[in-house]
Amino acid sequence: SDVLSGYIDPDDGIAPPAEVPPPVDPKAVKAEGADDDEEESADSSDEEDEVESGPDPVIAQQRFGAVSDQMEITRKALKKFGRDDKHAIAELVALAELFMPIKLVPKQFEGLVERVRGALERLRAQERAIMQLCVRDARMPRADFLRQFPGHEVDESWTDGLAKGKGKYAEAIGRLQPDIQRCQQKLSALEEETGLKIAEIKDINRRMSIGEAK
Repeated sequence: SDVLSGYIDPDDGIAPPAEVPPPVDPKAVKAEGADDDEEESADSSDEEDEVESGPDPVIAQQRFGAVSDQMEITRKALKKFGRDDKHAIAELVALAELFMPIKLVPKQFEGLVERVRGALERLRAQERAIMQLCVRDARMPRADFLRQFPGHEVDESWTDGLAKGKGKYAEAIGRLQPDIQRCQQKLSALEEETGLKIAEIKDINRRMSIGEAK
């Protein structure tokens, strides 16, 4: 398959319960030994066929169909209720449960990883641009920016308070406000495009980095 290589067994790595072997019949040992070679040959042939066949296309179609249906339900829930609503969260969990058992081929998995990294690069580019406008151009102390900006990445009213404040940089922020808001609009567009909040994009990247480090 060009998309998946198999399915993840949730019980992988868990040892099965010990079984008590049945008593051995000495008379049957010799007869069973004569058939060993034939059985091993047949088992080997079956295993080769299984490896070559790959995932069952019918089952794969059913699984991806279920994922597609749930994704549409999830999109509607997100649009109607918002990502933080319990209804949307329930649909996201249902989608994750359907998708998690699917083992993607490396090419598909790497494609998903690159999309997340690409989104993070775009996010960081706009955050750097906003910081340069505030710190370098408006002379806002870096410590003030780092304390006040997080959580306001897409809040275009954030600069209103700065421009009306008593800080020495207030007037400069007011002049640069349209440029800052344009950067924030690009971040809003990124959220809309990915379906993820800025904090979620950062968190996914953090989790990926931890996973790669292990």
